[in-house]
Amino acid sequence: MIDKYGRNINYLRISLTDRCNLRCIYCMPSDVEFRDEYVNDTLSTEDYKFIIKSMANSGITKLRFTGGEPTLHPGLNELIWFAKNECNINDIAITTNGLNLAQIASTLKANGLNKVNISLDSLKVYKYKSITRGGDLTQVLDGINVCLKEGIKVKINCVAIKGFNDDEISDFIELIRYNPIDVRFIELMPIGEGQKIYKNGYINVHEMIESIDGLYPVPSEENSPAKYYQFKGAKGRLGVITPLSCSFCKECNRIRVTSNGKIKLCLHSKEEIDIKNYINKPLIFREVLKDIILGKPEKHNLVERQSSETTRKMYEIGG
Repeated sequence: MIDKYGRNINYLRISLTDRCNLRCIYCMPSDVEFRDEYVNDTLSTEDYKFIIKSMANSGITKLRFTGGEPTLHPGLNELIWFAKNECNINDIAITTNGLNLAQIASTLKANGLNKVNISLDSLKVYKYKSITRGGDLTQVLDGINVCLKEGIKVKINCVAIKGFNDDEISDFIELIRYNPIDVRFIELMPIGEGQKIYKNGYINVHEMIESIDGLYPVPSEENSPAKYYQFKGAKGRLGVITPLSCSFCKECNRIRVTSNGKIKLCLHSKEEIDIKNYINKPLIFREVLKDIILGKPEKHNLVERQSSETTRKMYEIGG
């Protein structure tokens, strides 16, 4: 699918739920509660299958399941299998907090999962528990080890926050020195709960890594928002993702489907297109999707506004 700026839109990020078992300070308010049985009241597993199949038929070749926390969705394995075997999508990933990975990684791999991105903002037990409001770092590290044993590509997403984790660069460097892991430092964005800590917490991640000796640039994947670096002899890579200091909108190839059935063409746009009425109507869906893609904005306005246009919080979008 080609948008009006000539970008090939071939990457779908699809949120399975807005529920999460953590309350990270830049993502979800501490007082958000969900019913015990709640996962998603809007889209069924069959609805997701229709969306994935229709998107694949329209040119989507890369798929990422997000949330909330996608491993809480009971249909995750079924959807991964369906995407790979019924839709011929071979690049399948999840973004997760990693708490459940040790128990389910082998099954996810068997069903077709290639990659995991794990949100991990500190390697210190007390800091991790603080920023997640109760998370167990040991569970996440166990999950990483299981993924590596299963041959699942592991990337760690670390939101850089001034005065919180900007003193842990050396710890993350040791992680990539001895493990085939990509650690990506992501600039804190003024969106949702992140707006509350943005003024005092923002740090330019390029400047943060400039002083690291022995770091040299290496090629990045096509259309990746991350710029990668490596040390001689290291098994992993260090990456930076800079939505503010160095926007990657010109290469943006993604669209998002929220857990309540809306397409977001840009993470930071307030515009959302409800697609629920087109589910199970393949011909109409295909034509509507063409028009939707043509409406993808050229860029976000984070730098100019110093805030996101969307009123949603990150857990409600899917990242």
